[in-house]
Amino acid sequence: MTISETVEVESKFEVGPDIPVPSPGAFAPLTADEPAVHDLSATYYDTDDLSLTRHKVTLRRRTGGDDAGWHLKLPSEAGRVELQAPLGDEVPPDFVAAVAGLVRRRPLAPVARVDNERHVLTLRDSDGRAVVEFCDDHVTTESFVPGGSAARWREWEAELVDPSLDGAVGHLAAVASACTDAGATASSSSSKLARAIGALPDPFPRGASPVRDALVEDLHQLLDHDPAARRVTMVGVHQMRVAVRGLRSTISSYAAELQTETADTDIDLAVLLEELKVLAAVLGKVRDIQVVDVRLENLAAEFPEDIVSPETRLRLRTELDAEERRAGHRVTAALGTDRYLDLLDTLHRLVEVAGSAPSAATTAGEHGRAGGRKARRESEDVMLRGVDRQFAKFTKARTRTERDLEALELTLSQREALTHVVRKRAKALRRNVSSLQEGGGLTVAPLRTACQRLHTVLGEVQDSVTARMWIRRIARRAESAGESTFGFGVLFEHERGFSERTLAGFENDAATVTAAYRELSESRRAARRRKKTTRKKGSTGTR
Repeated sequence: MTISETVEVESKFEVGPDIPVPSPGAFAPLTADEPAVHDLSATYYDTDDLSLTRHKVTLRRRTGGDDAGWHLKLPSEAGRVELQAPLGDEVPPDFVAAVAGLVRRRPLAPVARVDNERHVLTLRDSDGRAVVEFCDDHVTTESFVPGGSAARWREWEAELVDPSLDGAVGHLAAVASACTDAGATASSSSSKLARAIGALPDPFPRGASPVRDALVEDLHQLLDHDPAARRVTMVGVHQMRVAVRGLRSTISSYAAELQTETADTDIDLAVLLEELKVLAAVLGKVRDIQVVDVRLENLAAEFPEDIVSPETRLRLRTELDAEERRAGHRVTAALGTDRYLDLLDTLHRLVEVAGSAPSAATTAGEHGRAGGRKARRESEDVMLRGVDRQFAKFTKARTRTERDLEALELTLSQREALTHVVRKRAKALRRNVSSLQEGGGLTVAPLRTACQRLHTVLGEVQDSVTARMWIRRIARRAESAGESTFGFGVLFEHERGFSERTLAGFENDAATVTAAYRELSESRRAARRRKKTTRKKGSTGTR
């Protein structure tokens, strides 16, 4: 099967039925071809819970126009990536594979039909190149989801023909201005399908449990970036790994609460954590190479070619690109296994049962504001207990590390290994702190900022460790090929010095985290004293 891939960059506008299309002169300096009219009909496919739509993915089978066939649109940082395949009766297997994490093992079925009488103007620059396609769409839709209905409306679209063309974005902005000058307004809906279906119900309503809310947020992020991770984009892999680590952190922090709620299920939290660890490692391999590739390219550019030769730069780029492809194949393979789908199924079941054991405070919340306040306090206490647990782990790692740094004569690599453990603990603590809300007398921001600072500083050290590992490895290959390795030595020593200098301030940054936690603890005690005083006053007033 032939599949084409393009990046879609467009602007959409809502427009009344009687507003005339801007005149060709309104698009100057672009000039318009003669208008063309296409009758398009598209059937959209999704799971029964609209998982594709929920994660901004569109799958349709369209007839009519000059691009009839199957279309799969995926979100990306540059716009939307659109995959196209020839027309057929069944969803292309490659399309199903591209969204397997969202679909899992569930069937895809029609959820809406969109018919569109499209009036197209192709707008060209002074060289005759097609730059923007302006569409005046007269839309009729029918929704097949429960409670769905038919609708009609009109909208304008302005889409770049080739987003990489010089000046294309500026031309699109000018066309958009012409549209708004003519009376159109920016569309409030992301797509025709989203407008046809309407508001999506939340499959996991927030507020039942703070732990559940944290799990939902991380699972949603994981699924949001699943399609991009399968294509091994830098952002997709990074964000998916962040989500996986977030899930591990939340499950570990609140294992006691989750253990109770999963007692009558087949969910084994220890096994789940191990599976997430394996997935994070697979994603981490390609992510580390991507980071090192950019880091070393930028570092090499700081030196003249008689220090870091073109041959050395080419060797770095060639070796790292090859390693990234190999690591990327492993990511794609891992995400295409039943093991990964089983992991997703387990995570969904965990989210369903999280918060399923309502406390007395939650139950009381159903009977009045007093109970509601008690429920909120209990939820806050759960999150604070998670912060306390993570801070205890951070303190243990920090104390051991600072003791060993002071008492032992350690190599740089040994110091880096010790502080890397502290970094991981600071990152886990930051995640728990981020779940806390400002207000209620709690001083949260300083601890969040201190954890972020320490994590960032030690993260730079870890990036340097990984970069030096790859420099050594690639230098050995260059040496075997008879190439000069002088430039590799320069880059290695630069990275080594960077790590030495960065670690010098480690103790101060770690101490700031501890001081910020104490500030949070003091604000908690003060808040409890104020509440206790208020309750006493209220009780006295009642008597």
